[in-house]
Amino acid sequence: MIGRLTRALAFVTAASLVLAACGPSGTAGPSPTGGGAASATPRGPKDQLKLPSVVSTELNLAALVAYAKDYFGEQNIEITDFVLGTSGTLRAAVIAKEYDFGLFAFVHDPIARIAGSPWKAVVTTYDREIFSLLVRSQLKDQVKTVADLKGKNVGVTGPGSGSWAMANVYLKKAGLTPDKDVSLVNLGGDTAVIYTALQSGKVDAISSWEPITSRVIETGAGFPLVSIWDAAQHKEWVGSDHALGFALMTREDVIQSKSDLVKRMVAAHKKALEFIKASTADTLAGTILGNTKAAEQFQGLDRATVVKLIDRIKSGYGTGCLSKSGFDVEMNLALTYQLVKQAITFNEFADTQFAGDCP
Repeated sequence: MIGRLTRALAFVTAASLVLAACGPSGTAGPSPTGGGAASATPRGPKDQLKLPSVVSTELNLAALVAYAKDYFGEQNIEITDFVLGTSGTLRAAVIAKEYDFGLFAFVHDPIARIAGSPWKAVVTTYDREIFSLLVRSQLKDQVKTVADLKGKNVGVTGPGSGSWAMANVYLKKAGLTPDKDVSLVNLGGDTAVIYTALQSGKVDAISSWEPITSRVIETGAGFPLVSIWDAAQHKEWVGSDHALGFALMTREDVIQSKSDLVKRMVAAHKKALEFIKASTADTLAGTILGNTKAAEQFQGLDRATVVKLIDRIKSGYGTGCLSKSGFDVEMNLALTYQLVKQAITFNEFADTQFAGDCP
């Protein structure tokens, strides 16, 4: 009798343990009394950020990869939106502390600092200049050199933007005075508007970047007068085969108050840059186009064009380190062609504690 009772109690106890272990699916997660599991520190709520930028493949590809591959999520960051617009307007918003981070061309850092907002580049997103000079196809027999643009209209996004800066470099280097020999037309940051302005003849040329450049070339709407992706032409016009042209930027107050967040933002970008360097253009196109939010920046382009586009620019991606010589190239252009009012130093421009520095 006692033996039967003992076996019955053992069966009930075992059954209870099985039921507890296989409890309802809605109770996933460690028990509060579970020894080793209780010692693990739970992650807090994700830092939610909006990331301002213009629609630029060169500038944004690392961030788009980090978004599509959830590298931001791995760093406990949620990018709730890419805030797309004209770079000058977005620069003003970061200065006004509406956003803590932004993806910007070199020129915005010294402009912001000179305006009283101490910005810092914290990770390089592209190690070259990106702006080509494209001319509408109807002028192919008339415009053979940059000097031939005298009397013509050249489209830029707006004063103080990266496209404006390089348009000034090209025109001034060719002996032309912007707004005197050539009319600079402000088109804003909408890539469709910029493309249509060239196609329709509203402007004769544009200071162009990807994905606009590929769309213009693939549709025959224009031809490159300066092909900045070509290494020889890059060196001819920029003075070097590399430049610290584009970066994730923030303000000094953000670094002081949220240094861990800055570190994690940089880590996500650096991991994305590693993926870019290790992957084919086809793989990268699939990664981006396979994510609804990331694919929005390639509207109107088929996969084959996106693959060709990425292949054209892929060699310009590095590790994210901040290059002193690359800074010198950009600062020299900014001073020589009067793009900024005064020089700033590399230490003022960049904070290298997160991504590191390089020659």
